Amino acid sequence: MKPIVLHVTAELSPHHKSGGLGDVLAGLPPALARLGVDVRVVTGFYGSASKVAGLDLRPWDAPIDVSIAGNRMEARVFEARTHGGSVTTYFVEAPHLSRGKLYGYDDDLYRFAILGRAAVEIGLVLDRMGTPPAILHAHDWHAASAVLYARTWPGPLRGVPSLITIHNLAYQGLAPASQAGFLGYSPETYHHALAFDGALNLLKGAFVVADRITTVSPTYAREIRTARYGHDLEHVLRWLSPKLIGILNGIDAESWNPATDRALGAAYSASDPEGKLACRDALRFELGLSPGRSPVFGVVSRFTSQKGIDWVGEIAPQLVRQGGQLVVLGEGDAALEHRLYWAAQRLRGSVVYVRAFDDGLARRIYAGSDMFLMPSRFEPCGLTQMYAMRYGAVPIARATGGLVDTVAPLHSQYDVGGATGILYEEESAEALAGAVEWGIQVARDPGAMHALRQNGMRSDFSWERSAETYLEVYMDLGLELDAP
Repeated sequence: MKPIVLHVTAELSPHHKSGGLGDVLAGLPPALARLGVDVRVVTGFYGSASKVAGLDLRPWDAPIDVSIAGNRMEARVFEARTHGGSVTTYFVEAPHLSRGKLYGYDDDLYRFAILGRAAVEIGLVLDRMGTPPAILHAHDWHAASAVLYARTWPGPLRGVPSLITIHNLAYQGLAPASQAGFLGYSPETYHHALAFDGALNLLKGAFVVADRITTVSPTYAREIRTARYGHDLEHVLRWLSPKLIGILNGIDAESWNPATDRALGAAYSASDPEGKLACRDALRFELGLSPGRSPVFGVVSRFTSQKGIDWVGEIAPQLVRQGGQLVVLGEGDAALEHRLYWAAQRLRGSVVYVRAFDDGLARRIYAGSDMFLMPSRFEPCGLTQMYAMRYGAVPIARATGGLVDTVAPLHSQYDVGGATGILYEEESAEALAGAVEWGIQVARDPGAMHALRQNGMRSDFSWERSAETYLEVYMDLGLELDAP
């Protein structure tokens, strides 16, 4: 019997996602399954926000009881084979949790406490069936309650090794201290694990009780132990650093492949790159950019302060004056949306902003861009720079987090070597503008661009490498694989 690793997550692409978390849970579980792990995933069923068409959802014969601080409710569990049939996923439908949106409700902490409690109940059902979880793996603050409930409540899961993965430390699951009892935590648990600056912090609590803490790149694991990137938890993470490890995310190299991507008008690859130019011309035509030979700079991003989108809007006129064109896809913060909208209006024909979350258009932007901008203030890992390189777009990125771990910096366009992109240090629009100016020079150098594209497209960002490291962590916690 293969050992079971039970993952708990709020997001699971393509069924429901808001950002990179959903993509990670799409790629990591099947990679672990290929290594001999029986991967099970617990996630929410959010109603209209959950895309489950095509799945054979099998409801459990009876609902599970979810009880938090004496408040009892019934939750229905729908079981399905996902990830191409390699993974079992349990979709939890429960009051409060299943409302039609992933996030954005005033009681989100309670909603995801329900998910965490349901995950523990599912683990108990598996235990009664004689197939107990060998590892409990929770992702971000939404799933932190699963680790906390499993470890602090009586039951057979109390001794199951657990780990919590930080996908973005900026989001921690904060609540007034008075909510501890409402969420079912004893005063002892609050003071031992959850208390933080007079409030309750779910992520910090999971850090304390979990056996391992992982995050999504080695550089981010170092950064979050500093005041600049620690979001006030740097002291806790320095204290717990013996159990903290950074494991770089991967991407699905089969899905993200310009040689087979049906969203593109022309196929191409590192060995046959001609279609890249056709994709650039097609992108210009689709979005109304002026024809010509100007290098195209792409941005695909959530609109948050973290992503440096304000700097993109600020330097757009300079980028155009220097002979470039800019395509931006994304949505989020209204002020950032307005900034890009007005930049596109003033620079019509040279700047396009599309307010949407559109996977097909995102792929065409990767394929049609010469350069790809990622001026992040912080970036735990980042997936879009990996997608961009896979599609032959050269990243221009700030040197932070996973961007440092994935982009090999160019030092001279006359000696590209193994470089895959341009990295810069300073957090400012001026620094981004300087990097873009150099990017335009590089884009007009056919030899340098060809070498950078080749290096990026041939880079290995597959999930297998990451899954092997996670497996090492699991085995260090006691997981044993069956002999082949």
